[in-house]
Formats: sequence, structure tokens, C-alpha cells
Amino acid sequence: MSALRQSQKTPYTPAFVGGLVFFLCALALVIWFGVKVSQWAQHQQTAPIKQVKLYGDFGHIQPGQLHSKLQQHLVGNYFKLDVDEVAAFLQQQPWVHQVAVRKQWPGTLVVVVTEHSPVAIWNKDYLLNKRGEVFRAPLEQLQAALPKLFGPEGAEQDALSMYGKVQALLALHQFDAAGLSVTERFAWEVQLSNGIALKLGREDTLKRVQRFIDLYPVVVKHKPEAIVQVDLRYDTGLAVQYAPPVITEKRKA
Repeated sequence: MSALRQSQKTPYTPAFVGGLVFFLCALALVIWFGVKVSQWAQHQQTAPIKQVKLYGDFGHIQPGQLHSKLQQHLVGNYFKLDVDEVAAFLQQQPWVHQVAVRKQWPGTLVVVVTEHSPVAIWNKDYLLNKRGEVFRAPLEQLQAALPKLFGPEGAEQDALSMYGKVQALLALHQFDAAGLSVTERFAWEVQLSNGIALKLGREDTLKRVQRFIDLYPVVVKHKPEAIVQVDLRYDTGLAVQYAPPVITEKRKA
């Protein structure tokens, strides 16, 4: 009976104390871990983009200038940065065709840029790429002379396709097409690099170009004046417009 009373008066056995210590240590560890997570989260909320990696095969784009624009535009932290917004910003820059933007942990933005490849000037102020897509960029930055194409809105791909066919045929016979125009009714005219304009009409375009090639040796022998225009809108034959003869004044003796 005395032993039972003694055990009731002393509940703090070694096992109890050990369990209490373990519980307090575990609680302290959980609290410490929670504080560290909170501090890390607060730090990440202000984590900036530390590095921008720009990739691409650049011809007209100056990568240094584009990189500088990106760094000026990127305001905010790593987590809040919207890659779609960055992509939209890049799409507005000259010569940029397509972009891919992604974040790379812990503080890097990776940007891959595909540049437009211009193949023709469209309506004096615009450019066409290989797909016949219209884009705008400074013409003074062109690195090579391009053919000049003209036409109504929506005719870009047709004009580029026709130019390719006509140029391929002309090149076989040492001619070069410097430009091409098409009307709303799809009547074609080609401007040669030697200054001759070929009026081709709406039908049998390549056949009419071939007719010019076949008859050109005869035409140039007909008159010494320079040829200005050749009208091929006939079933057979052609009409030639020559430059007016140069009149030289005779000096008085």
C-alpha cells in the first residue's frame, strides 16, 4: 500500500521526462523549419532576374541592343515575371519573327529568337519573308538589294510566287527581274533590271514572258533607241515603246 502511494506521488519517471524532452525538441525543430521557410519565401518574393540568355542566328538584329532592351523591360522578380508578356514585347521589335521564352531556375531568363529573312520589298514600305508574310523593319538595314513588289492587300503570297516563276524563267536567258506589280484584277507587270517594263496581262503570264525572250533579239535590232516598255497582252506578237531619240543641238559655226 505504501509503495502504491509512493508511485502516485512521483509521476516524473525517466521515460516520461525523455518523452517530454523529445516532444519539445521536435516542436522547436518544427518552429525553426517554419521560420526558415517563411524567410525563404519572403526572399523569393524579391528575387530578381539575374541573367538573360539570348540565342538566335542574327543577321539584321543587333543582339547587344536587343539584350539591353530586354534588361530594361524586365521589371519584377523571377516568380512574378510573365513570359508571355516578354514574348509579346519581343514580337514588337524589328526583324523578330518568332520567339520562345522560358525561365531557368534560380534567376535566369532564356530567350530564343528567330529572325525574319527578307526576300522582297512590298509596296515600298514593307518587307516580305520567304512565306510571303508582311513585316516592317528599317529598309536602310537591308544587307542586299531586294526585288520590289507591288499589289493590293492580300496579294502578297501570289506576287511572291509569280515573281519566283518569272525570275527563274528570265534568269535562264540572262535577264533579271528587278520588280513586279499586280493589280486588283490580277494583271501582271514585270520590271527588268535593264529598265524594260513587260506588260503581261492576266493570262498565260509565263508564255508571254517566253515570247518576249524569243523576240527580244529581233526587237533590239529594229531601232537603236532604248526600249521602255513591251506590251505582251496579245494572242500573238507584241507592242514596243521606245525611248524618244536624243536630240543634240548643232553648234553654230
